[in-house]
Amino acid sequence: MGSLPFPFEVKLVLLEKQEPTLFETYRELVCHFYIYLDVHGGYKGSSNILKSWADYLFLTLEEAHEEA
Repeated sequence: MGSLPFPFEVKLVLLEKQEPTLFETYRELVCHFYIYLDVHGGYKGSSNILKSWADYLFLTLEEAHEEA
């Protein structure tokens, strides 16, 4: 997964061992966050980056649901 975006690496290691399903969900979300940053040119100094990412993520999920 590369470098972790948050400073609680020890807790993530424990989470991976104790709750592997929850850890995989977290990992998937972080991967989508990095994809979003790559597609949309990084942070660009935006203070609303998490809101923008959430809008992008849920729009993508809605589209996938409609296709199914």
